Amino acid sequence: MKSSFAILLLICSIGAAQDSGILTRRGDGVYSNEGLRFRYKPSRDLSNRTEPFRAEIQKQAKDSGTSNMLNALLAMSSGIDDGAKNWGSVTIETYPRKSASERDDVKAEIQMSGWVAHATGATTPPKFEVISGQRFAVSLFALQDGKIRKGAVVWTTVRRGKLLSFAFAANSPQRLKSLTESMKSVQFY
Repeated sequence: MKSSFAILLLICSIGAAQDSGILTRRGDGVYSNEGLRFRYKPSRDLSNRTEPFRAEIQKQAKDSGTSNMLNALLAMSSGIDDGAKNWGSVTIETYPRKSASERDDVKAEIQMSGWVAHATGATTPPKFEVISGQRFAVSLFALQDGKIRKGAVVWTTVRRGKLLSFAFAANSPQRLKSLTESMKSVQFY
């Protein structure tokens, strides 16, 4: 089954500036973002799909007559068939903090997590975790995509004037857990 992962993790909202970031090609597979000052090492079995993901977001925004959208920094998945047994993905997205309607940071993080997961509410109340000195709201979502049931875990924080989300999605709890473990690699500087 071939369906669009971008629909799962897309919301058209108020515009976002481009943040520079690169997935290194030196063989270490580390994504580095100088603007937000962090590094992240995604699972090695994922393929970079950032450009097609951005193009799809831009096309959807154009089709809907808006230029307002989240900014995708990185999008990776195990393949285009999101119905495959061991399918999984990770995206990193931002949104200007000052543009969020919620004035409270925690409420804005929860709102952002829902946008990124393309869901109206989390399965459970968010937990709060600290990674490399940065506090995150961690939300869990159960998603239905046709006959396929997916799980998503979204880690969201406020960083350098942006809402910053790391979103993990998968078709199985085991795959979701293994992808989410990569958050341990995040380093802020």
